[in-house]
Formats: sequence, C-alpha cells, structure tokens
Amino acid sequence: MDAVTARTVVLQTKDHGRVEFECPAWCIGHAWQAGAGIGRNDIVHKSVAVKAASDTYSYGYVSLLRVWMAWAPFAELVPRVSVEVDVQGDFEAEEIAHVAGALRTAANRMEQVAAQAIAFRGDVA
Repeated sequence: MDAVTARTVVLQTKDHGRVEFECPAWCIGHAWQAGAGIGRNDIVHKSVAVKAASDTYSYGYVSLLRVWMAWAPFAELVPRVSVEVDVQGDFEAEEIAHVAGALRTAANRMEQVAAQAIAFRGDVA
C-alpha cells in the first residue's frame, strides 16, 4: 500500500479491542462504523458509490443502480464490488429508450468499478 496515500485508522471492536489498520486512499472513511459495536471482521473499506439513473415521464427521476468497492481486510483477501440494482415499474413505451440507455451507462460504470477493484488487488496482495 502506498504510504503517501494510505492513512492509519483505529476502531474499537467488540472482539479484539482497539484495532489499528491502514486505510486505502479510495476508502471514504470509517465514521459510519465508529461506535457501532462491530467485530474486527466487520471492518469494511468502502469507496464512493457510483450511480446510474434515468429521467422518466411516469416516475420522474428513477435510480437504477449503485455500485461501489468494498473490502473487509480482516475477512477477505481482495476488494469486492457491491452492486444494488433497483428498477421496477410500468413505463410508457417511449420511456424505454431512456431506461435502456441508463442501463447501458450502468453497465459501463459497473465495469469501471470492477476494473478498479482488479487494479487495486496489487495494493493488497
């Protein structure tokens, strides 16, 4: 891990007490885990979530996808890609082109995040 971009984080865990570890540059931080009564294996680095959405006549702005990297360094060997796909509804036929275009964008974004996760494997191997 690059010492210039990594930062040291300390979290209190219920099974190992204070755990100090290096946080990769892509991680958004651990404020959401501080004081949460987690175990050491529950410590997770998360990247910024990348989103895809579509503007529709029937429902307005519709979120289609969120994708991010996640890595539990005490439980997993390498970063993984987390995906939430959320689109449901009855659309006007004319809207499908917008939704399909947004899904193509979503597919590209998923592939980009996956490529980053693969590239970061060198940092954690």
